[in-house]
Parts: sequence; structure tokens; C-alpha cells
Amino acid sequence: MPRDNSRKEDKNDHKTDRKVDKLNAKANLSLAKAQKRKWLVILIGIGIAAYYALKGGGGGFLDIIKSKLGM
Repeated sequence: MPRDNSRKEDKNDHKTDRKVDKLNAKANLSLAKAQKRKWLVILIGIGIAAYYALKGGGGGFLDIIKSKLGM
């Protein structure tokens, strides 16, 4: 009596599809985290630059801002 291998093949295909979906989800998650970290680093850099520009002096335009902020 021959066995029906279609059920086994379907099971293997489903398992492979789940693995591929899981890998794609992990890849998308890592890309989203990288984007978030990129913007976080940019904002921290802008904040540090603004702090040093306002505290360290630097020019006419910054002096106007510092006088308005009361620094």
C-alpha cells in the first residue's frame, strides 16, 4: 500500500515558511532598531553641540540667544 507523501510535504513546506517568516520579522525588527538608534544619536549630538555652543561662547548670534535666555 503506497503512502501519501503530500501531507508530509505540506508539513515541511509550512515549517519552512514559518522559519522564513520568522527570519524576515527579525530582519525588519533590527532595521527598525537601527533607524531609531540613528535618530537618537543625531539628537544627542545636536544637544551636545548646542550645549557647548551656548556655554562656551562662540559669536555674535549665539551671544544674542544667550542674552535672551539669561545665560
